[in-house]
Amino acid sequence: MTAGDARLVGAENEGTIAVGGNLSFGNYQVAGNNAGSFVVPPDSNPTALLVGGRVDFAASVPGSRLQVLQNGYVKIGNLTGTFVRDTDNNDAAVNTRVLPADDYEAAPRVELVTRQPVASVGPSSPLDFAGAFDGFRATATSLATCQQNVVLTTPEGAPLPRPVPPGSNAVVNLAPGVTNVLDLSASDLANISVLTFADQPTADTPLLVNVDTSDVADEFVWRAPNFAGIGGEQARYILFNFPTATSITLTDDSATLEGTIYAPNAALNAATNSNIEGSIISRTLTHDGGEIHDFPFSALLNCSQPTPTPTASTPTPTPSTPTPTPTGPTPTPTGPTPTPTGPTSAPTTQPPVSPTGYPTKHPLPVTGTSSWPMLGIGSTGVGLGVGLLLLARLRLRRNEN
Repeated sequence: MTAGDARLVGAENEGTIAVGGNLSFGNYQVAGNNAGSFVVPPDSNPTALLVGGRVDFAASVPGSRLQVLQNGYVKIGNLTGTFVRDTDNNDAAVNTRVLPADDYEAAPRVELVTRQPVASVGPSSPLDFAGAFDGFRATATSLATCQQNVVLTTPEGAPLPRPVPPGSNAVVNLAPGVTNVLDLSASDLANISVLTFADQPTADTPLLVNVDTSDVADEFVWRAPNFAGIGGEQARYILFNFPTATSITLTDDSATLEGTIYAPNAALNAATNSNIEGSIISRTLTHDGGEIHDFPFSALLNCSQPTPTPTASTPTPTPSTPTPTPTGPTPTPTGPTPTPTGPTSAPTTQPPVSPTGYPTKHPLPVTGTSSWPMLGIGSTGVGLGVGLLLLARLRLRRNEN
């Protein structure tokens, strides 16, 4: 999912995609394995490709085709300079195409493998991209405050030195049943050539990697390391958070990246010839290389601070004056999940902050591959119940315990 433009020129996305700005493309496939489950009434099929702006045919590769598979539908917010046809040049009923001219054979074009009604293509966008990314950016900032509890080691079990030496094999040991948090600078992450998992992440043992890119002026060129001991199924439980990065380039010699790239402020250039196995949240996206595999983030990140318990030798003093009553309003917990029929107003609150300055909890509930995100966007919750390649829910909720 992007806030702005996306350029998709190679090779495919096995899941779905939402583009906040304009879309340009080469020969590319969307929804190779999964068209999601977001059905906009009265549609009969899920939306697999959503473009908030327009399809930029002039910037696309001449003669190319973007294919939307698995009977997925398309939604386009701006149809300026665009023709949508579900009949061929002989007026016979055919699969729908999005075209630069009123010619069923015109190219470059977007091709569906089903006959979507022309009127349902647009101009409309069921997603508030600007509001959604306001929520994403706030979440990325909050996640960066989670306390580190993972210590990288060498294969021999010694703590890995910091700064991380170039070419390091870094071993990750995960504590079961909690959110595991690892803090790395961009330089340290770039110096890891192999990231070995002694324990596999799971739904209740996820890994959050907070990457501070300030040491590279927030412009990170990354040769993704080899991920040893895990694969696509475990990638569902790994999130790389880049809260301040403005530019991320995955080099062409990167290994397959296992995990979600969460970089709502960054222009992401996925030039890698290997694959990305996970979700992508970025300001813009250029995909020119391998494949994006459909392993969306599917865990609950809960970064908590333990509350100190008074000991018997340190009694808690009894106040001599009444406890003041708070003057501000009591935050209301997040309301029920909105239905897929449209935006539903719901209050949002920030997590409580401990005396150390870290939020006591950052609950981020998610569902599996069949749901789009519940996006925290100020006072509005956008419930889309959809199947995109992204976090199914990223809204901070107040812990009322």
